[in-house]
Amino acid sequence: MTQGVRQGLGKAKGAPRDLIVQAAADSLLENGYAGTSVRSIASRAGVAIGNLQYYFPTKSALLIEAWRELTDRSVEELRGSLNQLSDPLWVIEHGIVSIWDSLRRLGDIQLAAFDLLVQAPKQESLQAFLPELFARYRDVVEEQLDRLEQDGRVRLKIEREVLVPLVLNTVLGFGLYYVVTRDEESCLRALSAWRELAGSVVEPVPV
Repeated sequence: MTQGVRQGLGKAKGAPRDLIVQAAADSLLENGYAGTSVRSIASRAGVAIGNLQYYFPTKSALLIEAWRELTDRSVEELRGSLNQLSDPLWVIEHGIVSIWDSLRRLGDIQLAAFDLLVQAPKQESLQAFLPELFARYRDVVEEQLDRLEQDGRVRLKIEREVLVPLVLNTVLGFGLYYVVTRDEESCLRALSAWRELAGSVVEPVPV
Protein backbone atom coordinates (compact mmCIF):
# COMPACT_ATOMS: atom_id res chain seq x y z
CA MET A 1 0.00 0.00 0.00
CA THR A 2 1.39 3.45 -0.89
CA GLN A 3 2.45 5.93 1.78
CA GLY A 4 -0.20 8.44 0.70
CA VAL A 5 -2.92 5.86 1.14
CA ARG A 6 -1.52 4.76 4.51
CA GLN A 7 -1.77 8.33 5.73
CA GLY A 8 -5.48 8.32 4.91
CA LEU A 9 -6.13 5.24 7.05
CA GLY A 10 -6.71 5.12 10.77
CA LYS A 11 -8.45 8.48 10.86
CA ALA A 12 -12.03 7.37 11.21
CA LYS A 13 -14.27 9.50 13.36
CA GLY A 14 -15.77 8.10 16.55
CA ALA A 15 -19.33 7.66 15.28
CA PRO A 16 -20.16 3.99 14.55
CA ARG A 17 -21.25 4.75 10.99
CA ASP A 18 -17.95 6.51 10.24
CA LEU A 19 -15.97 3.67 11.78
CA ILE A 20 -17.85 1.16 9.62
CA VAL A 21 -17.28 3.13 6.40
CA GLN A 22 -13.59 3.56 7.20
CA ALA A 23 -13.23 -0.15 7.95
CA ALA A 24 -14.95 -1.05 4.68
CA ALA A 25 -12.71 1.32 2.70
CA ASP A 26 -9.59 -0.11 4.33
CA SER A 27 -10.76 -3.64 3.59
CA LEU A 28 -11.37 -2.81 -0.08
CA LEU A 29 -7.84 -1.43 -0.33
CA GLU A 30 -6.28 -4.46 1.30
CA ASN A 31 -8.49 -7.34 0.17
CA GLY A 32 -10.58 -6.18 -2.79
CA TYR A 33 -14.31 -6.74 -3.24
CA ALA A 34 -14.14 -10.54 -3.17
CA GLY A 35 -12.10 -10.57 0.02
CA THR A 36 -14.30 -8.09 1.86
CA SER A 37 -17.16 -9.48 3.94
CA VAL A 38 -19.69 -7.83 6.20
CA ARG A 39 -18.41 -9.90 9.11
CA SER A 40 -14.79 -8.86 8.56
CA ILE A 41 -15.80 -5.20 8.26
CA ALA A 42 -17.76 -5.38 11.52
CA SER A 43 -14.78 -6.97 13.26
CA ARG A 44 -12.37 -4.34 11.91
CA ALA A 45 -14.73 -1.52 12.96
CA GLY A 46 -15.27 -3.05 16.42
CA VAL A 47 -19.07 -3.17 16.09
CA ALA A 48 -21.66 -5.93 16.17
CA ILE A 49 -23.02 -7.14 12.83
CA GLY A 50 -26.49 -6.05 13.88
CA ASN A 51 -25.19 -2.54 14.46
CA LEU A 52 -23.52 -2.52 11.03
CA GLN A 53 -26.72 -3.70 9.33
CA TYR A 54 -28.68 -0.96 11.08
CA TYR A 55 -26.70 1.60 9.08
CA PHE A 56 -26.15 -0.52 5.96
CA PRO A 57 -28.76 -3.24 5.34
CA THR A 58 -26.83 -4.65 2.36
CA LYS A 59 -23.18 -5.22 1.53
CA SER A 60 -23.51 -3.24 -1.69
CA ALA A 61 -24.90 -0.20 0.16
CA LEU A 62 -21.93 -0.28 2.54
CA LEU A 63 -19.31 -0.76 -0.16
CA ILE A 64 -20.76 2.04 -2.27
CA GLU A 65 -20.26 4.36 0.70
CA ALA A 66 -16.73 2.98 1.11
CA TRP A 67 -15.98 3.58 -2.58
CA ARG A 68 -17.37 7.10 -2.17
CA GLU A 69 -14.90 7.65 0.69
CA LEU A 70 -12.00 6.40 -1.46
CA THR A 71 -13.12 8.57 -4.37
CA ASP A 72 -13.13 11.62 -2.09
CA ARG A 73 -9.50 10.93 -1.19
CA SER A 74 -8.48 10.44 -4.81
CA VAL A 75 -10.30 13.52 -6.14
CA GLU A 76 -8.85 15.80 -3.48
CA GLU A 77 -5.35 14.54 -4.29
CA LEU A 78 -5.89 15.29 -7.99
CA ARG A 79 -7.37 18.71 -7.34
CA GLY A 80 -4.55 19.66 -5.02
CA SER A 81 -1.90 18.64 -7.55
CA LEU A 82 -3.48 20.52 -10.45
CA ASN A 83 -4.25 23.66 -8.47
CA GLN A 84 -0.52 24.11 -7.94
CA LEU A 85 -0.08 24.64 -11.68
CA SER A 86 -0.52 28.36 -12.26
CA ASP A 87 0.52 28.79 -15.90
CA PRO A 88 -2.24 27.87 -18.40
CA LEU A 89 0.14 26.53 -21.04
CA TRP A 90 1.83 24.40 -18.43
CA VAL A 91 -1.54 23.02 -17.34
CA ILE A 92 -2.55 21.93 -20.83
CA GLU A 93 0.88 20.48 -21.64
CA HIS A 94 1.72 18.92 -18.31
CA GLY A 95 -1.58 18.74 -16.47
CA ILE A 96 -2.22 15.18 -17.54
CA VAL A 97 1.23 14.21 -16.26
CA SER A 98 0.38 15.80 -12.91
CA ILE A 99 -2.85 13.81 -12.85
CA TRP A 100 -0.88 10.70 -13.69
CA ASP A 101 1.55 11.34 -10.85
CA SER A 102 -1.35 11.58 -8.43
CA LEU A 103 -2.91 8.40 -9.76
CA ARG A 104 0.40 6.59 -9.43
CA ARG A 105 0.66 7.61 -5.78
CA LEU A 106 -2.94 6.49 -5.26
CA GLY A 107 -2.54 3.18 -7.08
CA ASP A 108 -4.32 1.17 -4.39
CA ILE A 109 -7.36 3.45 -4.49
CA GLN A 110 -7.47 3.22 -8.28
CA LEU A 111 -7.30 -0.56 -8.08
CA ALA A 112 -10.29 -0.52 -5.73
CA ALA A 113 -12.16 1.68 -8.22
CA PHE A 114 -11.40 -0.69 -11.08
CA ASP A 115 -12.59 -3.55 -8.88
CA LEU A 116 -15.90 -1.68 -8.68
CA LEU A 117 -16.06 -1.47 -12.47
CA VAL A 118 -15.65 -5.23 -12.68
CA GLN A 119 -18.34 -5.91 -10.09
CA ALA A 120 -20.86 -3.29 -11.29
CA PRO A 121 -22.32 -5.25 -14.25
CA LYS A 122 -23.41 -7.94 -11.79
CA GLN A 123 -25.43 -5.66 -9.48
CA GLU A 124 -27.83 -2.87 -10.36
CA SER A 125 -27.06 -0.97 -7.15
CA LEU A 126 -23.38 -0.80 -8.07
CA GLN A 127 -24.20 0.22 -11.64
CA ALA A 128 -26.22 3.14 -10.30
CA PHE A 129 -23.15 4.45 -8.49
CA LEU A 130 -20.89 4.55 -11.56
CA PRO A 131 -22.18 7.89 -12.97
CA GLU A 132 -21.34 9.55 -9.65
CA LEU A 133 -17.85 8.04 -9.69
CA PHE A 134 -17.04 9.31 -13.18
CA ALA A 135 -18.70 12.68 -12.53
CA ARG A 136 -16.31 13.37 -9.66
CA TYR A 137 -13.28 12.95 -11.92
CA ARG A 138 -14.92 14.89 -14.77
CA ASP A 139 -15.48 17.78 -12.37
CA VAL A 140 -11.74 18.03 -11.73
CA VAL A 141 -10.98 18.17 -15.47
CA GLU A 142 -13.73 20.77 -16.00
CA GLU A 143 -12.31 22.93 -13.20
CA GLN A 144 -8.92 23.02 -14.90
CA LEU A 145 -10.46 23.93 -18.25
CA ASP A 146 -12.32 26.76 -16.50
CA ARG A 147 -8.99 28.00 -15.20
CA LEU A 148 -7.51 27.95 -18.71
CA GLU A 149 -10.35 29.94 -20.25
CA GLN A 150 -10.59 32.43 -17.40
CA ASP A 151 -6.87 33.14 -17.66
CA GLY A 152 -7.47 34.45 -21.19
CA ARG A 153 -4.08 33.58 -22.69
CA VAL A 154 -5.22 30.42 -24.47
CA ARG A 155 -8.40 29.04 -25.97
CA LEU A 156 -9.56 25.53 -26.71
CA LYS A 157 -9.60 24.42 -30.32
CA ILE A 158 -12.01 21.53 -29.78
CA GLU A 159 -15.27 21.25 -27.89
CA ARG A 160 -15.20 20.39 -24.20
CA GLU A 161 -17.58 17.53 -24.90
CA VAL A 162 -14.70 15.92 -26.79
CA LEU A 163 -11.75 17.07 -24.71
CA VAL A 164 -13.01 16.10 -21.27
CA PRO A 165 -13.65 12.41 -22.12
CA LEU A 166 -10.35 12.33 -24.00
CA VAL A 167 -8.37 13.45 -20.96
CA LEU A 168 -10.41 11.38 -18.52
CA ASN A 169 -10.23 8.15 -20.49
CA THR A 170 -6.53 8.60 -21.18
CA VAL A 171 -5.71 9.07 -17.52
CA LEU A 172 -7.96 6.27 -16.28
CA GLY A 173 -6.62 3.95 -18.95
CA PHE A 174 -3.05 4.61 -17.90
CA GLY A 175 -4.09 4.22 -14.28
CA LEU A 176 -5.49 0.75 -14.97
CA TYR A 177 -2.38 -0.25 -16.91
CA TYR A 178 -0.10 0.93 -14.13
CA VAL A 179 -1.86 -0.74 -11.19
CA VAL A 180 -1.83 -4.04 -13.10
CA THR A 181 1.73 -3.91 -14.48
CA ARG A 182 3.52 -1.30 -12.29
CA ASP A 183 5.38 -0.44 -15.50
CA GLU A 184 5.91 3.26 -14.83
CA GLU A 185 8.58 3.68 -17.49
CA SER A 186 6.24 2.55 -20.26
CA CYS A 187 3.47 4.86 -19.03
CA LEU A 188 5.75 7.88 -18.92
CA ARG A 189 7.05 7.21 -22.44
CA ALA A 190 3.51 7.12 -23.76
CA LEU A 191 2.51 10.26 -21.86
CA SER A 192 5.45 12.15 -23.32
CA ALA A 193 3.41 12.44 -26.52
CA TRP A 194 0.88 14.64 -24.70
CA ARG A 195 3.02 17.74 -25.22
CA GLU A 196 2.71 17.34 -28.99
CA LEU A 197 -0.99 16.57 -28.76
CA ALA A 198 -1.57 19.71 -26.68
CA GLY A 199 -0.94 21.84 -29.75
CA SER A 200 -3.98 20.32 -31.42
CA VAL A 201 -6.37 21.16 -28.58
CA VAL A 202 -5.27 24.64 -27.46
CA GLU A 203 -3.87 27.77 -29.07
CA PRO A 204 -2.63 31.14 -27.78
CA VAL A 205 -5.07 34.05 -27.87
CA PRO A 206 -3.71 36.89 -30.05
CA VAL A 207 -2.68 39.91 -27.98
